[in-house]
Amino acid sequence: MEVNYLFLKSKRSGLKIAEMVAAFVVIVSFAASSSGVFIAVPLMEILITLAFYLLFLLKLDSKMTLLFWPLMDGVNSVFAAVLLLIVCIAAVVSRVTAGIITGSVFGFIAVALYIADSYIMCSLITVNQQKTSS
Repeated sequence: MEVNYLFLKSKRSGLKIAEMVAAFVVIVSFAASSSGVFIAVPLMEILITLAFYLLFLLKLDSKMTLLFWPLMDGVNSVFAAVLLLIVCIAAVVSRVTAGIITGSVFGFIAVALYIADSYIMCSLITVNQQKTSS
């Protein structure tokens, strides 16, 4: 398998790693505060983000052309941001402990990262743009 070294050095790669780290801190914080009901969404987003990271890193998006992977990644980032926002707000409303507050703060950071990721992905997608000739 080929490794996409340009993706490895890109901002998108760093953003995806930051998303996974922030979601991992959310999981650890929520688990430490004994509220395991809130760890499902961050765990799911770590796995999905890891799958997209490996997809772009190993150039599998060029081999599996059935789906338009950049659009799928952008849509996933929007849904991840919405779901994490709901989970973090629900966690803070349910009860306030140090673990819940830490998890929610990092959850809000992860929401900002997912929104930035979706903005970057949507700005990279070009659909039916006219080519200018010089």
